[in-house]
Amino acid sequence: MITFELPIYWTQTYKTKPDKVTLVGMNAYRNWHYQVQNNVKKEFRELVCKQLGDVVVEGQYKVDMKVYYKNVNCDVSNIVALIEKFSLDALQEHGAVVNDNVKYHLGTTWEVAGQDKTNPRCIVTIHEV
Repeated sequence: MITFELPIYWTQTYKTKPDKVTLVGMNAYRNWHYQVQNNVKKEFRELVCKQLGDVVVEGQYKVDMKVYYKNVNCDVSNIVALIEKFSLDALQEHGAVVNDNVKYHLGTTWEVAGQDKTNPRCIVTIHEV
């Protein structure tokens, strides 16, 4: 089993204007410039890899995601779609899973775990099948 935690907000820093905090989800991703998309994916990959250690899932697995939201207006399905994509890509690149295709990744479930105004996050757990 592998468990790691990811933020659901990302801060874009600028040299000439104030930083911008954005909810990480498909709506934001769709509107970001491709360089911003790459930066976000890279930062999330680094966050995942820092928490992995040398744990490896040899075969099939399922993913479980628990989201702690900041405010009630967030669309959790948009968040988990992007977090899942970033997480699975990072796991595969790190060698923690063999592949993220349907031969190995047998599905993902997610749930709203509650509100946390100080630490909105997504806890991702990978279960070997």
